[in-house]
Amino acid sequence: MITRPLRHTARLLRDASFRWIYPHAPRLHDLLFFRFRRLAASALSLARAGRLSSGRDLVFGTSTSEDTPLVSVIVPCYNHAPYLERRLRSISEQTYRAFEVILLDDASTDDSANILQRFAEQHADRCQIRINTHNSGSPFRQWQRGLELARGELIWIAESDDFCDAGFLASLVPCFRNRGVMLAFANTRFCDQSGERQVWSLQDYLPEWPPAIWTRPFTQACQKLVERLWSRRNLIPNVSGCIFRAARSYPLFDDSAWSSMKACGDWIFYLQLARGGLISYSPETTNHYRQHAGNSSVNLQAEQRYLAEHISVAEWILTHYRVSPAACRALQLELRQRWRQRQSLPMPAPLQERITALHPVETGSGRKPNLLLVTYSLVPGGGEVFPLRLANSLRDEGYGVTVLDCAQLPEQPGIARMLHPDVPLIRLRSMEQLGALVDDLGIELAHSHHAWVDTLLAELLQPFPDVRQVITSHGMYDEMPASEWQRIGRLLRPRVAAAAFVAEKNRAPLRAMGLPDERLVAIPNAAPEQPFRPFPREQLGIAPDAFVVALVSRAIAEKGWAIAIKAVELARQRSGRDIQLLLVGDGPEAASLRQRHQRDNHVHFMGLQPDSRAWFATADLGLLPTFFACESQPLTLIECLQAGRPYLASEIGEIKSMLSSPRGPAGITIPLREGKADAAAFAEAIVGCIQEPELLASLRSSCAAAAAKFSWNGMVRAYMDLYARALHQPMRC
Repeated sequence: MITRPLRHTARLLRDASFRWIYPHAPRLHDLLFFRFRRLAASALSLARAGRLSSGRDLVFGTSTSEDTPLVSVIVPCYNHAPYLERRLRSISEQTYRAFEVILLDDASTDDSANILQRFAEQHADRCQIRINTHNSGSPFRQWQRGLELARGELIWIAESDDFCDAGFLASLVPCFRNRGVMLAFANTRFCDQSGERQVWSLQDYLPEWPPAIWTRPFTQACQKLVERLWSRRNLIPNVSGCIFRAARSYPLFDDSAWSSMKACGDWIFYLQLARGGLISYSPETTNHYRQHAGNSSVNLQAEQRYLAEHISVAEWILTHYRVSPAACRALQLELRQRWRQRQSLPMPAPLQERITALHPVETGSGRKPNLLLVTYSLVPGGGEVFPLRLANSLRDEGYGVTVLDCAQLPEQPGIARMLHPDVPLIRLRSMEQLGALVDDLGIELAHSHHAWVDTLLAELLQPFPDVRQVITSHGMYDEMPASEWQRIGRLLRPRVAAAAFVAEKNRAPLRAMGLPDERLVAIPNAAPEQPFRPFPREQLGIAPDAFVVALVSRAIAEKGWAIAIKAVELARQRSGRDIQLLLVGDGPEAASLRQRHQRDNHVHFMGLQPDSRAWFATADLGLLPTFFACESQPLTLIECLQAGRPYLASEIGEIKSMLSSPRGPAGITIPLREGKADAAAFAEAIVGCIQEPELLASLRSSCAAAAAKFSWNGMVRAYMDLYARALHQPMRC
C-alpha cells in the first residue's frame, strides 16, 4: 500500500526543507524509486476498472467542510401563476433551512407578480423580489440577474412551473462537502400539467443506461460522463433538478449565440460550470418537471431549431472537452437518429454538413488542455499558494483545471479559500487512486511545485505516457546533495516534459538531474494584483504615529520570526520610538513565540490572513530576516511592493535584484552573518528608516517600478506557452 511509504517520505520533506533528509538519503531513494513502482501498477489497474457503466463509481474527494452553506434559490417566472403556489410551497417547506430566495418576474401578464409579492411579504426575512416592467426576452437574462443578486455559496435555479420534495436541498447540499463536486442533481419525475400523473421517468429519458444506475447515488468526473453519455444526451433534464457552486463570473452570459438558445442552452451551462470537476447524483429526492403547452423546451423538441441547437452543443463540447473518436462517432449517430425520429423529410444539407464536420479537437487546434495542478498541502508557502493562484487564472483562460491536494500536512485555515470556488479541489483517499483520477478527468498535463510531489507523479504517471508532466522549482532542489540530484534525475528525466524555475540559482540542480536545456525555462514569480484595503491600525490598538513593521511568511525558524522580534526590540531601545511589529502567518514558530511574547504589546500575532497586501499597507516597512536555504523569489516581497511599501530583507536568493528598479532600490538587503540573519543589523536598518525620512520616502517611491517587473498576466502567458511546448515536443531522455 502507498500510505506507509508516503507517510515516511512526507516526514522527511516536511516544511519544504531538505536539511532534514540528508541523513536519510538512502531511505528516500528506496521509497521513491522502488516502492512506488508497485503503486503505479495498482493505479493503472484502478484506472482501467469499469465504474459508472457497471454501477460502480469511484468517489475521489473527501469531505472538506461540515458547515451549512447558504443556498441562493432563484425563482425566474413568466406567466406561471397556476403553478406558483405549489412551487413556492415546495421551497418554503425545505427541511434544509440555510437558504435565501430571489423572486424574479419577467413582466408577466397574469397574476404571477402578485403571488410572488405576497410570498415575499410573508417571508421577508429571507426573500427579495424584482419585477420587470418589460419582458427581457430570454430566461437566461433572468438567470443572470438572479446570479448577480445571489449571496450563497450554492445556487438553485428553481423554475416557477416545477416543484420538488421537501428534502431536495437536504439531500443535495451534503454532496458539496466534497470540494471537487461542482454540481449535484436529483432524480427527476416528468409529470403532466397537473403534477399528479407521471409521464415518464429518468430511466425513460436516458434509456442508454441500465435502470439500476438511477437507484443509488454516484459521484463521477464530468469529463468521464461527457465521454460516456453527456456529449450525446443532456444528463440533467432541467435546471430545477440541480444545484451548483456559485462562480466568480459566468462568461456565457456575454455570448449572444448561447443566450439566444431556446432549448439546449442549459446543457452548455452545466458543462461549463462542471468542467474539471465532479458531478454528484442523489436518488433520495425528486424534482417534479412539468410537461405542458407553455414549456418552451418541450415545444421545441420536434423543431428543426432543436437539432441545430443540439449540433451547436456538440461543437461547443468538442472545443472544450477531450472527446475520443469513438464518442464523437456516437455523437454524430445520435444527431442523425434524432432527426429521423422526429422528421419525415430529409435533413437539410447545412445541418448534414455540420454533423459530418464534427471531429475531436486536439490541443493546439482550438481546445485548451485538461490540467492537473498538484500541491503538497494547503499550508502557507510559495510552492503551496502559487499553484492555487495559477489555477484561478488558468480557469479564466479557458483551461480545464483541477487542483489536487496531496494533503501531506494538516490544512491551514484560509489557504483553501485562496482557490476560487469555480475551480475543483480534490483530495484522494489514497494516492493509489491517482491513475483513476487522471483517467476519468482526461488529464493531459500535470503540473507540480514540490520535490516530493514531482517524484511521486513521475512514478505514478509512468503507465500514462500521454500525460505530460511539468514541474516548477521554487528552490527546494537547491540544497539537496548532488547524489540526490542524480538519483531523482533518473526518475524525472524520462517523465518531465518541461521544468520552470523562478530564480537563476534553481537552474543548476535541474541541469544536474540531466534535464536538457530545451526543457528548462526561467519564469519569475509574480502575484496577482487585486483590490485591498489597509487594516485599520486603531483596531489593533496601534497609535497613528507609530512606526509599523510587517513580516508575512510561514512561521518557521528559518524565516526569521524570532530575529524580527529581537530586531524590533533593539530598534525600540535605540530610537526611543514606538515601533510595532505585525507577524502574519502560521506555523510551529508562531505558537512558541506567542507564548513567550504574550506581554509584549508591541508584537502582534495576526495568524494566517487572506491577503498580505492589506497588512503591508498598514505598515511602514515590510520585513523578512530570512536565512531559509531554499529562498529564491519570495512572493510576499512582491505583495509588499504592490502595497507600495519598501522591504527590508536578508540578502539571499534573488531578493536584492527583486528590489531593484529604474528609479532606484525599493528596499534594503542585509548580508547573512555565518549563515544567519543578524538582528542587530536589521535593528540598525529599521532605525535608519525612522531617522532618515527622506531615505524611506525614496525607497517607497521606487516600489511601483520594482513591482512592475513582476507581471502576473505575463507570467500566466509564459506558463501557457510552456504547456503548449510540453504537450507537443517529442520526449527524449
